[in-house]
Amino acid sequence: MLRRKTAAYALLAMYEIAQQQGEQPSSGVRAHDIAHKHRLPKAYAAKILSQLANAGVLHSDRGPRGGFKLNRPEDKISLYDVFQGVGAIVPDRNRPTLVKGLPSVVQSVLDRANQDAGKLLKDLFARTTLADVLRRN
Repeated sequence: MLRRKTAAYALLAMYEIAQQQGEQPSSGVRAHDIAHKHRLPKAYAAKILSQLANAGVLHSDRGPRGGFKLNRPEDKISLYDVFQGVGAIVPDRNRPTLVKGLPSVVQSVLDRANQDAGKLLKDLFARTTLADVLRRN
C-alpha cells in the first residue's frame, strides 16, 4: 500500500531539489522554500526532507547557506528509494476482509492478487528514477 500524500510530497521535494540543483549546483534547497512555493505545511516538508537525508537520498548542510542536495545522481535515485525513505510504502498485511463470508478460495485469490500487485508496483518504483521524472518535464 502506498501512502499517496507522503509519496507525492516526497517526490515533489526531490523534483524541486533536482531542478534547482541543475540550475544552481552549489546551493542547497531549504525546506521552507519548497513549502512556501507549493503551499505545503512547513513542518511536514522539513520532516520529509530530513527522512530523505537520513535514508541517504539527500545530503543536508546546516547553516545560513545550508539546505538539501541530492546525495547521488538523478539516474541512481529510484522512486522506491524516495518512497521507502519517507515510509510511504507500507506492507498490506493483516488487512481485514472487505466482504464477510467469502469462500476461502475467493479470499485466497484476492489476497494473492493483492500481493502480486504490490510486487509489481515495487518493481515499477525500483525501475523508475528521478532522471525519468525530470525527462518528462
